[in-house]
Amino acid sequence: MDEVFKDPVHFSKGINLRELMTSATEFHIDMDFKKKTDDLSDDLFAELDEDDDDSDIEDVLKNIEESTEKLMLSSPEYLSFKDLAAKMVDCVPSGDVKILIIEEGAGPLVPVDAQVTIHYAAYWEKTKIPFDSTLTMNSGAPLKLRLGSGRCLPGIEIGLTTVKGPTARFHLLIQPRLAWGPNGALPRIRPEPALFVISLYSVRDVHAAARFNDLPMEEQTKFEVTFKTVTSLHSQAKEFFAKKRYKDAIKNYQQSMNVLGLSRPKDETEEAEIKKLKINVYTNLCVCYCKIKKPKYVFIMCDNLDRISNLDNHCKALFYCGRAHEMLNKHELALKYYKKALKLEPKNKEIGKALAQIDDYIKKSAEKEKEIWQNAFKSTPKKEKVLNVDEDFQNGVREMCQDLAGRTEYAKFDLPTGLTKDEIDCIESLASDFEGLLVQIDGEGKKKKVSIIKKLI
Repeated sequence: MDEVFKDPVHFSKGINLRELMTSATEFHIDMDFKKKTDDLSDDLFAELDEDDDDSDIEDVLKNIEESTEKLMLSSPEYLSFKDLAAKMVDCVPSGDVKILIIEEGAGPLVPVDAQVTIHYAAYWEKTKIPFDSTLTMNSGAPLKLRLGSGRCLPGIEIGLTTVKGPTARFHLLIQPRLAWGPNGALPRIRPEPALFVISLYSVRDVHAAARFNDLPMEEQTKFEVTFKTVTSLHSQAKEFFAKKRYKDAIKNYQQSMNVLGLSRPKDETEEAEIKKLKINVYTNLCVCYCKIKKPKYVFIMCDNLDRISNLDNHCKALFYCGRAHEMLNKHELALKYYKKALKLEPKNKEIGKALAQIDDYIKKSAEKEKEIWQNAFKSTPKKEKVLNVDEDFQNGVREMCQDLAGRTEYAKFDLPTGLTKDEIDCIESLASDFEGLLVQIDGEGKKKKVSIIKKLI
């Protein structure tokens, strides 16, 4: 057992400090952890065993450098933190957080309660390999943070609210007090200043809609306010949609349309942007209403879209209009809209699949309908009539028909008068079994004359 814990033990999962301090916490240690090897490609900072040679170490360090360089998170060239600080601007009066903006972002300053998506790499002075980075978190995906929630280092949060979003690149020089604390977190985190190279990818002002309602009417009509509020609403609606909370997404899009309705664009550029946002709202509402199976609302959204822009120019709206018609079993109309959508995007596989399915359905329905009508109009077989005719009479007539049928020339055999109706029916039935025989009936009543004629074929 002593040998197992001779070296430090690394937890496979991080520790939630708040839970650690406020509740009972258990740690489970896999006693075979020493036998397991980690894939260095998944963790840039995986430790090497003492037996690993220099070439392995160099490969890992090279991998780290290439990853940070690829995402523009590599350490900048400088002589010392003092020289670097001289080029930076204080974010707070104490100078504990300094910033150097590399690429200015578009839009307003990042709100203090925004949700941001970032990548960062943290360096000690005069080092090229980061000691901490988002590249080792969440399989290397950018980190999503809600500012003001306590999940972000204070210095990073201060720096983020100093730049404009939704995109930007900047460096932060943060003193220990506003990073991990004045004492650090030894042995990995030293109580020293750290340089953070940060890339800001997106900003979502989660409370923009709530703040909009508190603004005076004059502010609400401004394009800048409209765009900011609608962008926030749409971002949240997408999150609801991804979680299949379609009704919540619909509420956001409806609120977005109300905000757009108040906007007063100053020029053609702003007017075009407002129109574009409205088209986006109506189209996404079509999708949402299809998801909750309310086809009639889809048609209303399509009509609204058609009033501001020709519906036939919008593939997505056409497609979901077809879906709505299909829900109502109006397959011919659905086919019409699918074909219009396919004309705009001929290579769209989803439209092609919908077309194939509905075309197959229509064909099968036509075949089934044809079968139903055929069965409905199919005549029931006539019940065979029971003839009151002597068997000897039937045999005699059959022999006569056989004799006539075997002749090669025209022949006519006249039967005696006074035959009953059943006897005449019997003669007609038996003669029909032989090719070339014809029964001829002349006269009425008792004078009815019946003849069997052999025709020339």
